[in-house]
Amino acid sequence: MAASDVVLSGLGIVIAFTMSLNILGLIYRPLQFYGKFLLCFLSMCTCASYGFFASILLSLIGKKGLSQWTAGRAFSTLTCPLIGLKIDIKNEEILRKTRPAILIANHQSELDVLLLGRIFPKYCSVTAKSSLKYVPFLGWFMMISGAVFIDRQNRGKAIKALDGAINAMKKNKQSVFIFPEGTRSYFTEPDVLKFKRGAFHLAIQSGFPIIPVVISNYSHVFNIRKRIFQAGTIDIQVLDPVTTESLSSEDLDDLVETTRKKMLKVLKEISPKAEKEPTGDAEADDTTLLSPSGAANGSDLVGTIDDGDAVLEPRITRDTDASEISAAFSESATEGTDLTPDVSKVIELDTRN
Repeated sequence: MAASDVVLSGLGIVIAFTMSLNILGLIYRPLQFYGKFLLCFLSMCTCASYGFFASILLSLIGKKGLSQWTAGRAFSTLTCPLIGLKIDIKNEEILRKTRPAILIANHQSELDVLLLGRIFPKYCSVTAKSSLKYVPFLGWFMMISGAVFIDRQNRGKAIKALDGAINAMKKNKQSVFIFPEGTRSYFTEPDVLKFKRGAFHLAIQSGFPIIPVVISNYSHVFNIRKRIFQAGTIDIQVLDPVTTESLSSEDLDDLVETTRKKMLKVLKEISPKAEKEPTGDAEADDTTLLSPSGAANGSDLVGTIDDGDAVLEPRITRDTDASEISAAFSESATEGTDLTPDVSKVIELDTRN
């Protein structure tokens, strides 16, 4: 038997098994959860493989910036009908018209990977934990498509990656997508965790606008703790861009808080009636990516760029370039470091808890 026949036979068995779980799930709900989860995983692997080869072709014709968009659209287009999910996006034209920008969204669960595929605009890259580059299919695609990998254990490499991201934004008009909460919330009612400052630092440094994207609470559709995964509609609303051109580090706290409040207000308006039960605690960053067993890391698909609890606050001039920002960031590695400004630089840093 040819290798291709073995692969096709194996794929057919997996698909038949998955569909059986979905059918039996009509009687016993947890089986439906695992069936749809497996469908999402298989679809993700398929679309990541497609994205890998598409990235090669797009790079050859100078369109590498479309790589993550085309793979994301393939993922959402293929998967949503299979699991009975409808995604409605309001004000989507803002994503098309505003570039480059820092896109931020509330982060609820592993399902956000699928929603990201539908939200993702052209010429936009995700930030991701560096270890994801070694994940079969997904990591291979992310490496070749231009994802920004952040090494959280090596500050120098992390700063270099961000330096490259800023340069790409300026040179190629490439946007960046970040979840400012930094981890999945698993809330069963409309709420968001405290925002980390990384995305807002990046916006002020680059002078590019922030585009908040609000995803309605969808715990009625997907709840990993209750093993719920059923058909339904998820509403998403894109808010007006928040300009950062005239802002400095002194405006950082206000920018973070006002943006969070604005997103929370819209979240409560567009979400269905919440379940009356305690909200889930935030999980650590190494919770599951498309796996209820907690094996791989999904939250790290779109990471944060804060250095733990120590937050670096740059004071920059408008003509500061990315290399100077990177050099200044490298001066502080731990919380509470006493930083002495170097008068030869245009950036002065201080550390806040």
